[in-house]
Amino acid sequence: MIPFKKFSDIVNKISKKFKIPKNAALKVAQKAQERGINLLKWQQYLSMLGTYVATISGENDPRIKEQVEGYTEEEWGDILFAKELKLRQLTERVSKSDLDQIEKYADRLFAAVKIDVEFTKHFLDRVNDERNKKPINSAELIRLFRLTYKKYGKKIAKMNPDAEAVITDMETDVNMPFVLNLDKNGMLDLVAKTVMRKKDFKTKDQKLRV
Repeated sequence: MIPFKKFSDIVNKISKKFKIPKNAALKVAQKAQERGINLLKWQQYLSMLGTYVATISGENDPRIKEQVEGYTEEEWGDILFAKELKLRQLTERVSKSDLDQIEKYADRLFAAVKIDVEFTKHFLDRVNDERNKKPINSAELIRLFRLTYKKYGKKIAKMNPDAEAVITDMETDVNMPFVLNLDKNGMLDLVAKTVMRKKDFKTKDQKLRV
């Protein structure tokens, strides 16, 4: 599974290499993966990618170029996340290494409000559980933390230790119950207890919808 940052870098490089808008580069990347091309080795397939570039409709449309260049960095990030979700194989499992990287990403986000993020051992088992029906992937978890920090970062920092709540992504139906603990250094820990994909998830705890 290609890490999200690496995927983003590859799309940007394809965009620069063929001098096409980023949205067209995303279509090229998607088509390449559909044909079984390993994007980590995309430079070995320049001729084939060039063929895909030529077939992407609207790639030279200035209206599209203006629209893409008009996105903020955050809006462009949302586009990449959406495409990442679509491109990744649904059968791929989230590994312990993946979860460690997600934790580091979340820690960097929430450090601004002096919160440390941790996962329980049960979280890894539940993220790959068949009861999710459609597997939960790394990109969805990254999206969940990014949107939560943006909308509720300061609010969570003001919650009392031992407070519990559930973060719910209204688009992906991913739900993440968490509890706040105070560690020995006096820092607030956001402990993600479990995770599940379930529409209309019922809970007595406060729901933080993103």
